[in-house]
Amino acid sequence: MVWDEVDLPALRFYLDHRTAKTQGNREMSLLRVVWGKAQLWGMTRLPWPAADVKGWKNPEKAREFEVTGAMFAAVYAQADQVLRDCMDIASATGMRITDARTVRMPVDGVITHRASKTGKQVRFVVAESPVLTALAARREAMRAHSVMLLTTATGRQVSPTMLRDRWDDARDRAALEAEKAGDKELGARIRAMYLRDMRSLAADLAQDLEQAAKLLQHSSKALTEKHYRTKPQTLRAVR
Repeated sequence: MVWDEVDLPALRFYLDHRTAKTQGNREMSLLRVVWGKAQLWGMTRLPWPAADVKGWKNPEKAREFEVTGAMFAAVYAQADQVLRDCMDIASATGMRITDARTVRMPVDGVITHRASKTGKQVRFVVAESPVLTALAARREAMRAHSVMLLTTATGRQVSPTMLRDRWDDARDRAALEAEKAGDKELGARIRAMYLRDMRSLAADLAQDLEQAAKLLQHSSKALTEKHYRTKPQTLRAVR
């Protein structure tokens, strides 16, 4: 389609026929960015077709998914060391998987990393975390040349595909084991779990909502509570 053929009905038609509704919304957001660049570069003078129009995208519902200790342990037991290390990094620090994959080795006992999405820099003192302490010690014993904390046994940097394949395999085997043991509900929950849900687990492991928001580097606690922290708030009865 040329620029003047892309109108609001065309955008809505795309969303109506897109099977992955939420992903369709993300694609429309990307198209809006492309459209803005096209205006900047003089490729079109037409305004974004959905400008100032509310409610034209597919309705979305915040994903509420709790990773229990049993679910984590089930997949962890089936995972190889690379996937276990990634799960440990993400669940201990709340990092996104991209950041867990690219975080560098600690220097003087401190992990320093700049988040890929927000650009914010964070620091973790390794000694304050038993998980990170064990992981860093095992990683240093490998004497690999890679500067990344997460590597293969030969010191090779871990790619997104390597993680995705490992996760799919370990998750499927964990779910199968649960189903064989007669716990079909646990099996179904495991199959619905994503590797990125380790970030939600980190939020739930935090002492309170404020700490969870800081860990996930959210400027708003409401965002943490809505999308990541599944732990119910403990209230005190008034009588």
